[in-house]
Amino acid sequence: MALKKKQAEGGGGAPEWMVTYGDMVTLLLTFFVLLLAMSEVKQDQKMMEFMQAVKEAFGYTGGVRQLPTEEVEIPKNINEARLLVMAIQPDNLGYTNDQGPRGKRARVNSRPRGKEYKPGGSFHFPELSATLSKSELDKLSEYARQLRGYTTLIEVHGYCSKRPVKGTPFQDHFDLSYQRARAVAQVLMDNGVSERRIKIVAAGTTQPIAPSVPDATERRRNDIVELIQIDQSIDQFSR
Repeated sequence: MALKKKQAEGGGGAPEWMVTYGDMVTLLLTFFVLLLAMSEVKQDQKMMEFMQAVKEAFGYTGGVRQLPTEEVEIPKNINEARLLVMAIQPDNLGYTNDQGPRGKRARVNSRPRGKEYKPGGSFHFPELSATLSKSELDKLSEYARQLRGYTTLIEVHGYCSKRPVKGTPFQDHFDLSYQRARAVAQVLMDNGVSERRIKIVAAGTTQPIAPSVPDATERRRNDIVELIQIDQSIDQFSR
């Protein structure tokens, strides 16, 4: 009788700490299962359905990077996690009260760009001048003869240092860089390179090779024109 009474007084069930511990382990297991499920989402449609469910669960109201509700194709170079970033100012999508200009088309389609190559295509100019020295002219002429007979695009990028152009024939640094690029382009055409292949870019003092340097020798490194070959045929633009 005494043994039976002792067993009845002891009661049954787990201790209270074990219940809390069991709940915590269950939540952790659910969390890791969710992470595994997210890592296995490979198809665009499943990803969109998952993000839509997250949106509904958290009551997301939208913003500049609002979660799309329609079926769209996610580019391969876009991290899907970026689509879940919430806007800092969801009530002010433009971040400004100014009315921006609107055109007839909402989007602009740019032409596809091929790979870029720059094998020895840099030519230096004297400061505040758009005239090549004889040595640079000879080097450019030889280089131009190697470019003949192809249909790939050639971009001629003109640059210059920040030395003031006041008192020179040039209106500003963009004018100086353009005249340099134009002079190089003319040498290319004089040596048989088709005009249709040439594109001139006047960069002025932007993207300097040696920025903010007081030394004159280093500063003159910015007085150049670069030739960049694009792995893209001009024939596709003549259709």
